[in-house]
Amino acid sequence: MSKNVILAFTLLSMITQQVHAQALLAPIETLAINRAEAAIITRVAISRGFAANDPRIAATLTSMGAASTTLNVVSTGAAAALAIAGAPVWLTVAAGLGVLVAGGAIMSGKLTLSLSPDGKTVSALQPSPSSVNDNYPGGVSPGSTFYDQLPTQGIGVYRTPSCAGNDPTCPRFPAAPTSGQKNFDYFPYAGLEIIATTLQQVDAYERTRLQFAASSSTCPGTWCTQYNYSTVYYQWNADMTSATLWESYSMSTLQYDPTSQTYTMQPTSTTQKLAGWTISPSMFPATASDLGTLYQKLDPNLVKQPLDASVLANITNQTWQRAAGQPGYSGLPYSPSQPLTASDVQPWLASNPTAAPTIGDLLSPAADPATNTVTISPTVQPGSTTSPGTDPGTSAGTNPNVNVVNTPNVNVTNKVSVDLGADPGVGSPSLESAPTIGMILSPLINLLPDLKAWAVPSHNAVCPEPSIDLFGKTFKMTTQCDLAESNRTAIYSIFLVVFAIASLFIVLAA
Repeated sequence: MSKNVILAFTLLSMITQQVHAQALLAPIETLAINRAEAAIITRVAISRGFAANDPRIAATLTSMGAASTTLNVVSTGAAAALAIAGAPVWLTVAAGLGVLVAGGAIMSGKLTLSLSPDGKTVSALQPSPSSVNDNYPGGVSPGSTFYDQLPTQGIGVYRTPSCAGNDPTCPRFPAAPTSGQKNFDYFPYAGLEIIATTLQQVDAYERTRLQFAASSSTCPGTWCTQYNYSTVYYQWNADMTSATLWESYSMSTLQYDPTSQTYTMQPTSTTQKLAGWTISPSMFPATASDLGTLYQKLDPNLVKQPLDASVLANITNQTWQRAAGQPGYSGLPYSPSQPLTASDVQPWLASNPTAAPTIGDLLSPAADPATNTVTISPTVQPGSTTSPGTDPGTSAGTNPNVNVVNTPNVNVTNKVSVDLGADPGVGSPSLESAPTIGMILSPLINLLPDLKAWAVPSHNAVCPEPSIDLFGKTFKMTTQCDLAESNRTAIYSIFLVVFAIASLFIVLAA
């Protein structure tokens, strides 16, 4: 065997081993997000008044799976950048849902995944390495410059050996460290050094500087400035080999309007390179043209962190909304005024910490490779994509067709039978006779029979007519009898009612 053949075989073996090693490092499907979406939708449906067995819940999950399956393809530049070895993952689906757009980012925990404006590169901003500024000594005496506001935001302000004793600012700050990691380093002037740990602190420095400059102006007046907004970000060169810091900000200045002959505040936006900052190479985001290459650069401990409730809620909500827009949708009603939010997801995450998806699950395939179908189900597992309402015992890829009528050539030689035991001889159940109207109303009609039989007793009373003897004469008093006799009917009626009521109380009391 010649040396060239041996060399070629060796190189081929090395390449094969390297590719195989990378393939082993690539994430495999866990379908944790599939299960989480189904559980969250079910929980939200129940909290909104739907029964747990409402068929619309299963219909919603089926439609969500169909919508996700449609997006689970690599058809655009953005999807290609968000694929691993050409295969889509959950982040690919999220991009199709609009959760991650070109020029945007997804932030979960301490990791930020972003997509370039042209959709061709993907970046990961991981936690910043330790910095000498992490243990700022403090002990700064009060001052009136904007530098005095920086330590409260975690930004380190130090004096350098060039700080003059009569300088009104730098002597108050601690001495600058001479060794250690300086993530972001800046010298506003010879006697002062600014050390920031994160890009967010650099952004806070520029925001504080612009706000202080605006507040130093006189408003209203002939010269006036107001701060609107500012942001600091990385900008990569064309071949993605280096990056620089850029800044975009907006300030409003007082300008004279010749038409109205008045001064008005006019906003002005500026985008410029943020010069002067020295950046440690370890601070730049990990960037690649595809997610598979980027995945190898991620911190393994970071990938294991739980996915933020806001990210999971956004993915689930957008999937539900897209599913509800499909023709023939028969699932739960989706209301844009009541979207699914992190507050709906957080209770489920708290109750199911072991089932909570991780950042790694976001970077894993959304479908079983054997079917390429995204199944949204609380019980779906890799290798067994069971849709809602399907018998879990039926594995994915098999045809559970047992319809003998529509399959005349089916082999029924080995018939399946079930032994239910001996016939217990239980007869058919009998029904009682339905009650009649009289039977139903009888208890009410015959209520209190004693009361119905009661009548006012008869009497033979005579009105008394007393008499008295006075002055040799007898006087007989009959006026009261005449008065009663003239009102006999009214008195009879009144006392009839009185005695009837009294008798009713007596009967009821018994």
